[in-house]
Amino acid sequence: MTRPFRLVLLAIIAALALFVAGIAAFTGSPSAPDALVFHNGTIRTVSATGTVEALYIQDRRIAAVGDLDSVLAAAPRGVRRINLEDGTLTPGLIEPHTHPLAAALLATATDISGRTYQSREAIMAAIAEGAAQDGPSPWAIAFGWDAVMLDGLTPPSLAELDTLSPERPLVILTQMMHEAFANSAALEAAGLSANTPDPHDGFFERDETGALTGRVVEVTAVGRLMSGIPQASDAALTFLLDGAYDRYARAGYTTIGVASLVGRARDPLATLMSVSHAERTALNTILYSPPDQAGRDAALFTPAPQTGGLQRFNGIKVWLDGSPFVGGAATAAPYADTPLTRDVLGLEPGWLAPLAAEREALFNLVETAQRAGQQVAFHVQGERAIDLALDAVEAARRAVPDADLHHRLEHLALVTPEQIARARSLEVSLGFFPDHIGNYGHRLDALFGPDRAARYMPVAEAVRQGAVTTIHGDHPASTINALRVMALPVHRLTLDGSPLGEPVSGETALAMMTINAARQLLLDDETGSLEVGKRADLTWFDGDPVTAIEAGTPIAVHGTWLAGQPVDTRDWSRDRIGLAVRAAWGQMTR
Repeated sequence: MTRPFRLVLLAIIAALALFVAGIAAFTGSPSAPDALVFHNGTIRTVSATGTVEALYIQDRRIAAVGDLDSVLAAAPRGVRRINLEDGTLTPGLIEPHTHPLAAALLATATDISGRTYQSREAIMAAIAEGAAQDGPSPWAIAFGWDAVMLDGLTPPSLAELDTLSPERPLVILTQMMHEAFANSAALEAAGLSANTPDPHDGFFERDETGALTGRVVEVTAVGRLMSGIPQASDAALTFLLDGAYDRYARAGYTTIGVASLVGRARDPLATLMSVSHAERTALNTILYSPPDQAGRDAALFTPAPQTGGLQRFNGIKVWLDGSPFVGGAATAAPYADTPLTRDVLGLEPGWLAPLAAEREALFNLVETAQRAGQQVAFHVQGERAIDLALDAVEAARRAVPDADLHHRLEHLALVTPEQIARARSLEVSLGFFPDHIGNYGHRLDALFGPDRAARYMPVAEAVRQGAVTTIHGDHPASTINALRVMALPVHRLTLDGSPLGEPVSGETALAMMTINAARQLLLDDETGSLEVGKRADLTWFDGDPVTAIEAGTPIAVHGTWLAGQPVDTRDWSRDRIGLAVRAAWGQMTR
């Protein structure tokens, strides 16, 4: 940490300490009585009840839904009423596939996304500015490089990055986080050299002489590079993660499925639990871990009865292929041979990405999870990866029948109707990442050809076949914006404004982010719909999200409720101030 930044932190600590002393008594989180009636708006139950006038909650649970008179008759006299002000109440939104620690950390990086900048010149200038600025980390990180989204974004050379930042380690991370570019200082700090062996599912690119170019491809290799970043203090990470939880809540989410803890931390699980198990946590948290961490995580990530949130360990996350946008999708037919695939992605004609798992080892892993009653979430993009996942599930279910255990497939770029039918027969849920359409739909022809582009990410087909179908944001690969995630499959508009593929209704989009997501996370007995006996996890909009999404009109989240209590997402509540002081002190003393 540099001396100027240390002085700034000291000033922050002093100012915050005074701030805490002066206003702590006035910044406590709001609370609600045990009994409440919501009325004067639209209440979408996402159940057989449909739309109702009123909802009564008692002791964190839904006690009655229906017309106002019948709900008031069920509630005690003088019950406190919450006026929805002609807004809409829905089940709390559920993000079933996200990476909150990575989202927290990358919120501090220099934003270079294709939705922020439209030229290479502007992006490189932003990287140079970020590398020149002092900050809490000795590394400079830029996030959002996207050569598939933007034309003309040629890869930065090692010499170019060394010129931008001769001494300070510099890493440029792509939007989907499956590729990175590093300068010499970062490669050295991470212990990478020409002699470093490539991981089984990625590589450290080398030039014709065998020297590293600075390009790093796929998650294991990128993780090896990022492991060189000095760790922030535990207190600083807690502060950042708590802020990320607030951003999820502001977007309307009440539950997240953590699809493995991606992010640099001394103990990622302890950092997660410092926020997920806090007394007034903003979210229910469902955890999936890499297989080698599952034993410890399952033992430690247990429910915290004193909180309003749910905490569950559901199972493991495995990667069977990589990103479609670096050539990593294990497709049935080769990638298209185009200037984009040849010159930008560097793929040879006839390129078929390898699978990221060996068949026998995967079968053993999935059967072990099945015996332990643990879900498996499979990262699968191409048809070969999807077939391998379904083969493993079928074998595990045959060996160890368990009617209550349902596995899940994630992302599903090129899933076919036949694979959807097979997944449904195996009771495997299907989770789609619709930002692929919004960010890359205009480039799919160049990646896969027109036939595969036309059937890319077939959400409507999965719904029509009756599969448990969900949508997710995979943050930080996309911004935390639930309304955008729901709107994408409804309109299926690409970056150039063209529609691609078959849309779904706004009501279906809401179901995919509520009751279907709850089923995928094995939580539908607790949340996902507004039914008597379920938790009072609620999202309050200032209008009807279904009609607003279908019409493409603005709508805002008014607030969320977790187990019958309002979620406090203010920037400077008493809890946030305390976390900020501890974070500043932790960075000073680490």
